[in-house]
Amino acid sequence: MSKTVTREDVAKLANVSPTIVSYVLNNSNYVSQEKREKVLEAVRQLNYIPNQLARGLRTSRSAQFIFVCDNIQAELFEAVETRLFERGYYISLNYSRNTKEFLDMLISRQPEGIFMATNMFDAQQLNSIAMNGIPIILYRTKHYEELDPRIVTVVPDYYDAVRKSVDYLILKGHTCIGMVPPVKYLTKGVEGDDFRVRAYVEALRRSSIPVRPELICTRTQTVDDICEEVFRMLVSSEKDGKPTALVVGNDYLAAQIMQYLKKLNISVPGDLSVIGCDNTQIAPLTTPALTTVDVSKEKLAKTYVDKMLALVEGQQAEDEYIGVKLIIRESA
Repeated sequence: MSKTVTREDVAKLANVSPTIVSYVLNNSNYVSQEKREKVLEAVRQLNYIPNQLARGLRTSRSAQFIFVCDNIQAELFEAVETRLFERGYYISLNYSRNTKEFLDMLISRQPEGIFMATNMFDAQQLNSIAMNGIPIILYRTKHYEELDPRIVTVVPDYYDAVRKSVDYLILKGHTCIGMVPPVKYLTKGVEGDDFRVRAYVEALRRSSIPVRPELICTRTQTVDDICEEVFRMLVSSEKDGKPTALVVGNDYLAAQIMQYLKKLNISVPGDLSVIGCDNTQIAPLTTPALTTVDVSKEKLAKTYVDKMLALVEGQQAEDEYIGVKLIIRESA
């Protein structure tokens, strides 16, 4: 049976003390670059794997993060997970549930921090987590009143994403444009406080186009609910007032809607133009290829992780906006 490699083995090969090995593995700044490189080389040669459980007991830190989302964020999660893994941390994925039990579970696990990629929770619920000493990076897509200052927001500029989409469709001659938020996205429609619908409403008004509440999808619990809402828009709108274009909350939902429209013998973009959002890997693979808005997942993930690790180390982190750009393909 092969001998388990220990911290002391690494220290001996690198010709440093076991304490220096610990400093390097915990990303401490108290080690010279020369010694750091020797330790990391010894770790590679010996294939040393630190005992994360013991490490957590010694430092009172879990080295674990939680990523909470309410729709598919696979590419963002992968990018965040990769960056954290490179820094010696681990992350688990949880789909959001708006219940006290779910929030209590998050708090009881005492993670290093929580990445909130959902707009499901209100400020009071988020503050209750922060008050338990758990840093939060919030993927903010709506306005919140009085967030705890320990919550840092990263804002993909979905307001600008929707504005760019609507402006582009208006330039293409569309005046009846439907708005379809992502699955489980909470919105109250015209009077809501979410960025996407606010941008949609303001873009139409700026071009003197009447805002029609019936063209905003507010039932978003499942994809089937959303498809039913799209069908309602298409069959129940006033004469000659059917939507000729849809602005959809993300690429995966846009692809599903396009498949649904195909079953109804509705041509994209001949009968109905469709614009997605996020410029995910699926966007150029749909038929027709999906026009979308690019939100850089790599930049978003880097910002997410850098700000979270700053909070974990007791440093300050500022709120930040992430810019977007329109990617024109064939669906609109």
